[in-house]
Amino acid sequence: MAVLDQLDRRILYELDLNARAPASELAKKLRRSKETVNFRINRLLSDGYLKSFYTIFSNSKMGRYYFKMFVKLRDISPKKAEMMLQNISKTERVAYLASTDGYYDCVILVMVQGSEEMESFLHHFMEYYGEYVLEKEIMVFPTAHRFNARFLYAGNEARDWTYPIKLGAYQLDEIDKGIIRAISNDARAPIVKIAKAAGVDQKTASYRLKKLERDGIILAYVTAPNFEKLGLQFVQINFSLRHPKIKKQVIEFFRSTNTCLYAMEVLGKFDLGIEIHVKDAEHLREILRSFREKFEGKYNSFDVATITKEYTVIWGPFGFAKA
Repeated sequence: MAVLDQLDRRILYELDLNARAPASELAKKLRRSKETVNFRINRLLSDGYLKSFYTIFSNSKMGRYYFKMFVKLRDISPKKAEMMLQNISKTERVAYLASTDGYYDCVILVMVQGSEEMESFLHHFMEYYGEYVLEKEIMVFPTAHRFNARFLYAGNEARDWTYPIKLGAYQLDEIDKGIIRAISNDARAPIVKIAKAAGVDQKTASYRLKKLERDGIILAYVTAPNFEKLGLQFVQINFSLRHPKIKKQVIEFFRSTNTCLYAMEVLGKFDLGIEIHVKDAEHLREILRSFREKFEGKYNSFDVATITKEYTVIWGPFGFAKA
C-alpha cells in the first residue's frame, strides 16, 4: 500500500466526489489553507498517485452505448500479443483496452451508435486479428454503476452514479462538443480553457457546462487513480447468477467492501461485471470467501481476471472526444 498521510487520502476521497471542486472549497472542508491543498493535489499528480481527472458522461443519452468483449488468444508469443494490443488501442470505437491475467487475455470496450457499427467493428477486428483469436465473449450492458473511491479513505458519503443504457438523441452543437473535448480527460480544466476549446466567452462556457449537467449529459467529475502506484491490484469479476433478481444485492455487497469502483449489469454469458481494487491475493480471497458464504446457492459461477496493463482509456463519446 502506498505511503500517503491522512490528508492525501482525504483529498483523493474528496476529489473523487467532485473533481471540479475548487481548492478554496476543499480547503474549507479540510480546514487547511488553499495553498496546502493545491500543493498536495499537484504532488499527488507529479508523484504519479493520480493519473488525471475525468468526466463521466451519459453517452447513451447521446445515442451511444457499449459492448464489452473478452478475447482469449491462440498460441501467440508475448511480443506478438503486445504488438496486437498496441494496434487495437489505435482502432476507432475502442473506448477501453486492457490485457488481463485470467481465462481471457484482454478486454475491449467498444462504443457504438448501433448494431451495424458493432458488426462493422467485429468484421474488421476479425479480418485483422482473427488468426490470433481462439475465443471471444461479447456482452452488452444495459446499466452501469460508478461508485466513489473509498479504498484509501472510507468517509461518510457513498455515491452511486448510475447510467442506464436508454438510448436518446440529445443534440450537441459545436460549443457542446468543444466543452466535452476540454473536460473528458481533464475534469478540473479551468473555465478559461473550456471557453477557448469551445470558441466562446467564459460566461457562455460556464452556462453551457451547467446546462450539460442539468440535462444529465454530464453525470460526475471523478479521479483516475494510479492503482499500481497506490499498491492496489485491479481485478475484474464476472458473475453468472442463478437468480438475476439478486443483482442489486451482489452490487451492494461489493460496494460495501470499499474496494469497488464499477459494477456493470450485463447481457450475455454473464449477468454482472464487478471491478474491485484489492491490496493483495489474500484480500481478494477474503472478499470472495465472504461472497460465497453470503450468496451460497444463488450463483452459477464467476470468472476472475487481474488487469495487467491498460492501453486505452477514453471517457467521452467518439468523433470529438478521442484524445
